[in-house]
Amino acid sequence: MKKLETARDLQTRLSVILQTVEREFLPLSNEQLRWKPTDNRPSPGWSIVECLQHLNLAERYYIRNLQHKVATLGLSQTQPTDQALESDWVGKAMLYVVDPQVKMKFPAPGIIRPRSAADLDPEAVLAQFNELQTLLHTLLDKAVYLDWNQEKVASLFGQWLKIRLGDTFRMLVAHTERHLNQALRAKTERAALADSTHS
Repeated sequence: MKKLETARDLQTRLSVILQTVEREFLPLSNEQLRWKPTDNRPSPGWSIVECLQHLNLAERYYIRNLQHKVATLGLSQTQPTDQALESDWVGKAMLYVVDPQVKMKFPAPGIIRPRSAADLDPEAVLAQFNELQTLLHTLLDKAVYLDWNQEKVASLFGQWLKIRLGDTFRMLVAHTERHLNQALRAKTERAALADSTHS
């Protein structure tokens, strides 16, 4: 896939993400947003609000780096040049870890692990989620003027491990889709539990 097509695809997927959150989660009560799956796993899964806060923490880190890259562009660009995207081993590994289709679970780094649902303000978490995803959508308009293969940003694991710009954008959207699916599963599990209790 080439850069400009990928940017348009990512923006479309971000729009779907925002619509899904507005439709599925905004109408819920704080109690529903904080509810944790209670099956037989060794530890309870994350609640909806914990999933979204985890995404907020990760997005905030990477968006800050992306904004810095875009800020260096100035105002002289008129037409972005297209390019075929290339991934190195770092990008391929990161994209695999966050792929929504990969069932294997990978522990989140401590810096982006959410606080307990009881300590989170669902309204504030939802507002920040919407703000960050909208900002990422806007950043893509300007980022197409950058070289997505040569430009890199530091990963959450430190300055020594950097990710190409193209892989970073693709990773962020896939990561959001992965945890959005997790949040939707939590909503479904709670609804099923409520139905079984009332039947």
